[in-house]
This record gives sequence, structure tokens and C-alpha cells, in this order.
Amino acid sequence: MLLQRLKKHLRQENWFAIVLELVIVIAGLFLAFQLDRWYEEQRLKADQIVQMTSLVEDFAENEARLNQIIARADQKMKAVVALRDEMRKDQPSLSVTQLNQLVAKTTDLATFQAVDITYLNIVGGGEAVELSNAELKKALADFYAFYELTKQIQNTQELQFVMLWQPYALNNLDYAASNRTAGQLRQKYMNDGSTLLPYIDPELILTAMKTKKFENMIVLQWETAEDLVNNWSDLLEKTKHIRALLNESIE
Repeated sequence: MLLQRLKKHLRQENWFAIVLELVIVIAGLFLAFQLDRWYEEQRLKADQIVQMTSLVEDFAENEARLNQIIARADQKMKAVVALRDEMRKDQPSLSVTQLNQLVAKTTDLATFQAVDITYLNIVGGGEAVELSNAELKKALADFYAFYELTKQIQNTQELQFVMLWQPYALNNLDYAASNRTAGQLRQKYMNDGSTLLPYIDPELILTAMKTKKFENMIVLQWETAEDLVNNWSDLLEKTKHIRALLNESIE
């Protein structure tokens, strides 16, 4: 249709009509391009809103998990302090059961697992460049890089437990009474009336507490917990910073 009109105008040498037809065509293409670009921008904005909303939820959960895990580690460190105080007494003021419960708290292997599904989807889909806030992109990358370091420290804690604490506890303590998991099982048995109760030898914990090796073992637990608390606290500050950036971006 357009070609036919152009041929007709050429035969008639109607240059004004030819120019007008071309202008109309170019304007139409331009408007179509602009409309397509507008639709694409709206789609990207909608995707960003979805990403931001998911990240807000993820980091609210990360903050809650970090607060919880730091509180657990704090209880572990307090248990170590309480045990050392008991060691300095001629006779412990706490019962054998209480002492074993304190030992169990020192073996709590609290670990932090970050929520990272949204971030991995963003990075894996090559969509990180779509996040308009450059500071937010940097903060997210920094958080998850630091989290990788955190996992290594947590793995070290588990390795120390398996390689050092477990062999020591098996040889020198009532492991069933002083191990956190076994202690939970013992409580379960007591609650449901089972007769399969771990045997508690009072002399084991009392004898162990008189040795330097016992003190060294629980102090090692304290130092590991302290390292992790410092690490988790740094992660918590990064989490709060990211949440503030997310709130600013959404607003």
C-alpha cells in the first residue's frame, strides 16, 4: 500500500507527498520503538520491585536468625564462665546435674545459615545490574562474601568439636549427660517415662573439673564462641545496613 503510493507520487514528481509519507513512516517507527522501550522499562521496574520485596523478607529473616544465634552463643560463653567459677571453689555449689547441664551448653554448635535464594537468583540470572542502587549491590556482594568466611569459621568449630571435644568427653566425662544432644534425649526419656536413661557417674564431672585439661577444653569452647559472635555481629551490622538501603530504594 505504502509502496504503491510512493510509486504514484514519484511518477507525479510530488516530492512533498513523498517526504510526508516518509515522515509518517519514520514517526510511526519512532513511536513504536519508544512504546516498546517504555514497556521494557515498566517490566524492569516491576521485576525490581519483586526483587526488592524478596530481599526485604530475606534480610528480615537473616537479622532474626543472627540475633537468635548470637543469643545462643552468649549462653554458651556464660556457661563456660560459670564452670570456671565452680572450679575455683573447694566444693562446687551446683549439683552434678547442673554441672553437666553447663557442660552441655558449652558444646552447643550454633551455626548461622543465611537466606540467599533471592540473591542467588539475581546473580545467577545476570540481573544484578538491574538493581539501580549501586551501594546496595556492593553491600549485598560484601555480605555474601563475608558469609562464606563465616561458614569456614563455623566448620572449624565443628571440626574442633569432633577432633578435640568428643574424644575428651568420651574418655573423661559422662558423655550422655554432658553432650547437648544426648542431654536433650535424656530429658525426652524423663518426660515420657522411659527407662532408657543415661547413667550419670557423679565422680566423672567432679574429677574432670579438678584438671587443667578440662579448663583448657572449655576455654577453647569460649574462644571459638567469641570468634563466631564477633563474626556474626559484623554480619548483623551488614544486615541492618542492607535493610536500610532496601527501605530507601523501595521508598
